[in-house]
Amino acid sequence: MPINSKNKDSLFFQGFKQEICIILHSYYKKAFINPSWLIMSIAGRLSIIRELVKLLSKKNKAQRYNLAASAFDPVNIEFAVKSLQKEGYWEGIKLPKHILKQILQFTMTGECYGNSNPRLGFKIYQKKQAEQKSQLVFNKAEYFNSSSRCPIIQELSTDPLLLEIARQYLQTKPVFTGSRLWWIFPVDDSSYDPRRTVSYFHYDLDDYSCVRFFFYLTDVDSNSGPHICVRGSHRNKKLNHVLSPFKRRTDEDIADYYGEENIITISGEAGFGFAEDTIAYHKAARPLTKSRLILQLQYAIKDYGNHNDFKDEALLKNLV
Repeated sequence: MPINSKNKDSLFFQGFKQEICIILHSYYKKAFINPSWLIMSIAGRLSIIRELVKLLSKKNKAQRYNLAASAFDPVNIEFAVKSLQKEGYWEGIKLPKHILKQILQFTMTGECYGNSNPRLGFKIYQKKQAEQKSQLVFNKAEYFNSSSRCPIIQELSTDPLLLEIARQYLQTKPVFTGSRLWWIFPVDDSSYDPRRTVSYFHYDLDDYSCVRFFFYLTDVDSNSGPHICVRGSHRNKKLNHVLSPFKRRTDEDIADYYGEENIITISGEAGFGFAEDTIAYHKAARPLTKSRLILQLQYAIKDYGNHNDFKDEALLKNLV
């Protein structure tokens, strides 16, 4: 399902109007609820401020976590942390098979929500019925309240290995800020919306320092929407990228500044995991022929209550 460059540019730039509205609404809503978030969202763009906050946060030291209690096989934590510091990402962790199996069982029996709309709930095997009933084509489907609805995800969020990597990288006691669990689907050009699948380069500023762990729950190759990150972009940002209110960048802009060699596509079998600093540029590639299911766990210095999949259960409605 190729998409020509003209349509690609149109899809990219048509998102700017929506992004402006989202930014204004989001900033107003979040700042009203939590003024400290507004300060962070502005000051946190500057690397010197982020490093200063990390330095001050060292006062909140945590003891080393008991790695013997981890469900994961041992990994080289020192290498993982150094990779995150230097490259902005690290590959080298794998979900235990029994945990992968339990999460997959949950995704087969629990409700997901078409295009992240809480009124469009269905079980994944009901996707065609849900699309027919809603007269929509779903680019994605998200499982809300994943850590509370799926006990194994809650257990995973407190795993000593993940916490220890986060502790050493954040240089303070890590705070679990939330999980996300979602599908992205291959669709025709006429239904494709890169805003749904976040298939444009961007960075996320959820705290002065954050780290996310991602786990593929399906086999992911170049045809199934692999995660793409930009090596070194967590530190070496172009000045106008830092100062701009827009976090979205074109592929050409990223390649011109950071170099094609630093655009890293991450593929792997079901269970494959990696970590990433959220300030690095990243995106999901467009899924071409196969769907992708992924789990995300995020840790930060502070939880501003903005990055999670929490929805009021009373608002969640099943479509089929």
